Amino acid sequence: MTPDLSFSPTPPWDFLDDSMSEEIHDLQRQLKVYQGLVEVSALINGITASEELLPAILDVAQRVMEVEAASLFLTNPQGDLELAASSAVEGKVPTGVKIVVPRGRGISGWVLEQSQPLLVPDAYADPRFFSDVDRQTGFLTRSILCVPLLRKERVIGVLQILNPLSRKSFDAHDLPPFVAYANLAATAIDKLRTIERQREQQRAAQDLAFAREIQTSFLPQSLPEIGPVQCAALYRPAMNVGGDFYDLIEIGPDEVFFVVGDVSGKGTPAALLMAQALSILRLTLRPGVSLVEAMERWNAMMCGHTIRGMFITALLGRLVPSTGGVELCSAGHCHPFLTGTSGGATEIKIAGSPPLGLLPKLSASLHRLTLNADQWLILYTDGLVESFNAAREPWDSQGVEQILSQRFPDPSAVLDALDQGEKFHRKEADPHDDLTILILGLR
Repeated sequence: MTPDLSFSPTPPWDFLDDSMSEEIHDLQRQLKVYQGLVEVSALINGITASEELLPAILDVAQRVMEVEAASLFLTNPQGDLELAASSAVEGKVPTGVKIVVPRGRGISGWVLEQSQPLLVPDAYADPRFFSDVDRQTGFLTRSILCVPLLRKERVIGVLQILNPLSRKSFDAHDLPPFVAYANLAATAIDKLRTIERQREQQRAAQDLAFAREIQTSFLPQSLPEIGPVQCAALYRPAMNVGGDFYDLIEIGPDEVFFVVGDVSGKGTPAALLMAQALSILRLTLRPGVSLVEAMERWNAMMCGHTIRGMFITALLGRLVPSTGGVELCSAGHCHPFLTGTSGGATEIKIAGSPPLGLLPKLSASLHRLTLNADQWLILYTDGLVESFNAAREPWDSQGVEQILSQRFPDPSAVLDALDQGEKFHRKEADPHDDLTILILGLR
């Protein structure tokens, strides 16, 4: 008798009990999540804009983890969490309204404070749950998986997913892949912030370069040769751009106006106001205008253009080369010096008025002197007499007088001596303020 060897094979899954089937299902689910991590790694590494990156992080998290919603919070300057992106609140919160979760408050606030991930099976049964966001958005949170976004042991935000689609709550198998995903997201956010900082620095450098070009274009490119007039000038901003300025303008065949000024503050705002001040001054000066009238008109026009309490100190002068006659008007500016061929220096005390741009009406005072041949008139900004060394000691007017006590053959020699004297006093300390010097003389 031939045995019957035929049989009906039992499907292999019939040998599996429910626990083993569930385990395989969990493994398949985790495999899908890790496959999603590979996808998101390539995705977020190719994004270079925040408005694209943050929604992409949420989209992948929501799709791969199979959840109803995802939210991303970033830390704000106060150390609290501020909602940066969320698929749960889109269209449900008025434009411009910020959702802020205080540090230590709610699930996400706890994760921020503890720097640890948290799995919450039942949100409303957990006393840490911060239900105000649900009330603001109308979204009903059942279960939460929330992890910190860590960069160099510092929490830069938290990422959370809400309500799994096919299950009542999250379980322990969801945590490891989601932590790995959050690490990828944190790396991408940090990388993007670095890129944006670099872009901002580049933009700032371009803006400074542009401001410097504008400022330089308003300053004399070279000092004019005017008959017997000898002159030399130094301009050195404490930053890339500054608020100091000077000019030498020949109005007629025997009339030269000159000015040294200082805008309060430093940087681009001071540089732009300086350019405006010089433009307005050049419009004010014309043949036959008195120095007092020019100063008062200049102030009146500047009063409508200064911003946020900025003002300008200035020393405006007029020289008649044929006679050596000099007129000076000061608007809160440093007193000039006069040196002679025999050496020594005299500080010229000028009755000044308030700085330009503070009061609509200015009562300017006139000071007259005669500039003889081989005498040097020295105008400067307070960056000279208020140059500080490392010990915060200023190089005051006495230090300037000491340098000027020697004899000088020409204005360039005077300028070099003052420049070297200021640098010697300051030594390794950075300049405290802009520095401008204008020196005039007659052959």
